[in-house]
Amino acid sequence: MEIQSPQLSFPASFCCNCGDTNCSSEIQHTRVTRFFAIYGSETTFQLAVPICAGCRRTLRRRPAGFFIRVLVFALMSGAWFLALFALGRSVTFPPLIAGNLVAIGVGLGAISAFLFYRLRRARPPRTSFRQPVRIKAADVNFSSVMGGPAEVRFMKLAFTNPEYLHLFANANRDAIKAGHLAVVKG
Repeated sequence: MEIQSPQLSFPASFCCNCGDTNCSSEIQHTRVTRFFAIYGSETTFQLAVPICAGCRRTLRRRPAGFFIRVLVFALMSGAWFLALFALGRSVTFPPLIAGNLVAIGVGLGAISAFLFYRLRRARPPRTSFRQPVRIKAADVNFSSVMGGPAEVRFMKLAFTNPEYLHLFANANRDAIKAGHLAVVKG
């Protein structure tokens, strides 16, 4: 379900990711997913954040969740195991290596997954490789069971840029004092 974000003021004085003053307001589609046993509910918010041309691509990159990270680790471990197995068909491994192909594949998969996420991090002056504004919590009140109009009662936003966090908090001080909004470094 996609709903409009509440009336939040995103100051456009500089980029919310890198701090560049040459920026414009762009829509960032931010998802909040809740899991109920095996069923998941997803709500998409449209946040109009200031972003420069160099950081515009980060708006489309959603942060990787736990299950995506486990999937990347499993795929890399499987790929290493298959590569070692194929190599073992043409080359004779010592008995210690031949008996532990699964453990070696898992170890190499863990190292590969770590390096994959390490290489995909922000390089200064950017503060995030992914979306610079994230929703940590949202309390949404739906008017009917099947969706329909919704009202956001509370939202907790996380900012990767600490300077923009302070600017946003000052611009939305009334909503924070009223308890409808919370901001954190994320």
